[in-house]
Amino acid sequence: MEKMKPIFSVILTGVLLVAGVAIYILLDRDGDEATNVVYYVVEPPYSMKGALAANQIDGYIAWEPFVSDSIVGGVGSVLKWSGDILPNHPCCVVAVHNAFVSDTDGQELTARFVKAHMDATDWINEALDDPDGANYSLLVDIAVDFTERNESVVAEAMQHLEFRYVMDEGFTNALENFTEMYFEIGVIKEEKLDDRGYSSVDDFIDGYVDDSYLAAAETVGPSDTMLNPESPIRLGFLKGDIHQLAQAVAKNADVLGSGESIFEEYGLNVEDAIGAPFANGGAVMTAFAGGYVDIGYLGSPPAITGHLNAAIDTSIIGQANSEGSAIVVQADLGISDLSGLAGKTIAHPGTSSIQFLLLKVALQLEGLELKIRT
Repeated sequence: MEKMKPIFSVILTGVLLVAGVAIYILLDRDGDEATNVVYYVVEPPYSMKGALAANQIDGYIAWEPFVSDSIVGGVGSVLKWSGDILPNHPCCVVAVHNAFVSDTDGQELTARFVKAHMDATDWINEALDDPDGANYSLLVDIAVDFTERNESVVAEAMQHLEFRYVMDEGFTNALENFTEMYFEIGVIKEEKLDDRGYSSVDDFIDGYVDDSYLAAAETVGPSDTMLNPESPIRLGFLKGDIHQLAQAVAKNADVLGSGESIFEEYGLNVEDAIGAPFANGGAVMTAFAGGYVDIGYLGSPPAITGHLNAAIDTSIIGQANSEGSAIVVQADLGISDLSGLAGKTIAHPGTSSIQFLLLKVALQLEGLELKIRT
């Protein structure tokens, strides 16, 4: 039965239509450079503010807190939030390597990890609902430590995203549309679906998104013993990415007030994977492929591209957040709308990132073309 797609899908379908008919032949008076071209470079988000302040770039698109860091620091201003580009879009997810699941006790350990992720997410949202409470102060302290940004930055950043774990129909429809967009711009070849044994995009997402662990987690209870003392779960996540704050909360021994972390409450020994934290989601997928990560937090688009393009054997088992990214420009550049980006250089985290998709969508709706700066 065909799914009823929410407003997100309608918006994204419109974007694809616009992209298909956009004309990129407008030349300036001298005819030697397109007046509607925006140039890009690839830059890790944690160095974007410095590059902006040093005039190495005119702007960037990144996830929080690397947006609010420039806002609070007076270095940049937000030109457009990701929620204004694609409302309610999913961003980061939790993924598992299927080889880990197939190991002894792999399914139980995965369900327990998801339960810890759910509890940590609920704790974050409850703390955010009570900004005068002790848990909010602890949350800010955890975020400051994880992101290496100050209290003002993390407090601002947490206003621009939603922490969540449920993978509902809106979530899966969005992932289907992300996949279609990657076909549209050539990041994924459509024949990769057949190569990986999928008959359609719907079939791919139905197979790649596994919500069974969310269901199994509902029956998971605390454990009196450590279930994997000699074989810790190797966790991948991104450097300072506040979207992935749940894993930092789940590690913290002060959250429960019992002296043990949420992970420990459920009998889990969890350690940072070799190479963690990673610069972007593509690096997390590479670590999955190399056998260094068992469970990881990353953007949904790099999870999709890594699985289809490189046959990296992972599954998405939970959502981490929605929205929480923005296009930032130099504070004194005088740009007030997207058309002002023509001829400018914008940094993004990589073509497999959701930020790249968001930038492409925003610019194409304005008739602007994105080209690499050479």
